[in-house]
Amino acid sequence: MVSLTACETKPQREVIENWSPSQAKVVGFFITENDTRWKQKEEKFYEDGTQEYFGTFNQNGERDGEWRYFYPSGQLWSLGNYKNGLKEGQKEVYWPDGMKRYEGQYTNDEKSGLWHFYNKDGSVLQKMSFDVPTKKSSSDQNR
Repeated sequence: MVSLTACETKPQREVIENWSPSQAKVVGFFITENDTRWKQKEEKFYEDGTQEYFGTFNQNGERDGEWRYFYPSGQLWSLGNYKNGLKEGQKEVYWPDGMKRYEGQYTNDEKSGLWHFYNKDGSVLQKMSFDVPTKKSSSDQNR
C-alpha cells in the first residue's frame, strides 16, 4: 500500500517593523517554494496592539484576496477584495459605530454597478450607478 501526503508549505511569520521591542507594528507571513520567497500575508497593528489591517498577496507581491481595515477601537472600518493588485468585487466601508457607510462593487479597479451611501443612522443617503469598465486591449494600452 502506497500512501501519499500533500506537503503544504507553512508561512513563516516575520516581524517587519516594531513599535517597541515587545510590540510588532507590521508582520509578514512568507512562503518559500522552489527557492522563491514571497510575502503571502501582511498584518499591521496600532501601537496598543489592536489590529489595523490584514490582507493577502499573490506571488508577484500584488494585493490579492480580501483586505480588512479596522478602527483603533477594533471595529471593522473597511472590507474589500483585490485580484492581481486591482480592486475587484465587493467593497464595504463602515462608520466607527459599525453602521454601514457605503457599499458597492469594483470591476478591474473601477467602481461599477449600483453603489449605496448611508447616513450614520443607516438611512440611504444616495445611490449612484457606475458603468462597468471594459478591459483595455493591448492596442488601446499602446496609444
